[in-house]
Amino acid sequence: MIFRGRPAGPPARRGVPQMLTAAVMACGVLISGCSSSSMAEESPDRTQKVSQAENPAATGSLVATATVDTIQVHGTAGGPVTRTLANPIASGGPLTFLVIGEQGDRLQVHLPTRPNGATGWIDAGQVKLTTTPYRLVVSMAEHRLEVLKNGEKLAEHPVGVGKSTTPTPPGEYYLTELLQPSDPDGAYGPYAFGISAHSETLKKFAGGPGQLGLHGTNEPDRIGTDVSHGCLRLSNEVITELAKTLPLGTPIEIRA
Repeated sequence: MIFRGRPAGPPARRGVPQMLTAAVMACGVLISGCSSSSMAEESPDRTQKVSQAENPAATGSLVATATVDTIQVHGTAGGPVTRTLANPIASGGPLTFLVIGEQGDRLQVHLPTRPNGATGWIDAGQVKLTTTPYRLVVSMAEHRLEVLKNGEKLAEHPVGVGKSTTPTPPGEYYLTELLQPSDPDGAYGPYAFGISAHSETLKKFAGGPGQLGLHGTNEPDRIGTDVSHGCLRLSNEVITELAKTLPLGTPIEIRA
């Protein structure tokens, strides 16, 4: 089922831009939204930032946001184009990547596409580079989400994860988008992040590509259990705070 809301952004915060957030599509579907770009810091030294991205626990991670209408993705640093991604994304949010390497004028990035863990190479001149000190770590066995900043734990929260029939896939991912559902008291709470992970059991869901999300819930008593179609569920208070804090591109590690 598709939920639609008026354009909105995260809670009021100085320096956070208000960007289009058009549609929520539940666990396992396309989620769209806005960037908390004020929480990231630009650096003029790309080599330094790539080095940071390779050691995110200590120094932060490098995020690339598209500045052109389309981004061509190469399979290798010097190889041919394997796919083209549109900017903005379908719902109006910015096309964002998590950077993991560099070679010449190209950046190796995690992609917000299937298969899970997919990577590619993009032209550095077609993106804006920022760094984020934040990182999320999810333990599905313990139903726990940790929020880290510069490698130091800021907080931990109980989290709902996928059921055995629609499990949350473990791996290294990142936050791709943020949206505000039209009904803050509904099934997805007041805010929902899209994650670069996709369901491995649901190729499509409610008209979307099976993309997973990190969102609130109207069933707080089921947080801390195996409950969803693959999405991660937090309390509405916690997801609201994360919407204020985390920029797009923030890494999220999901452990079994």
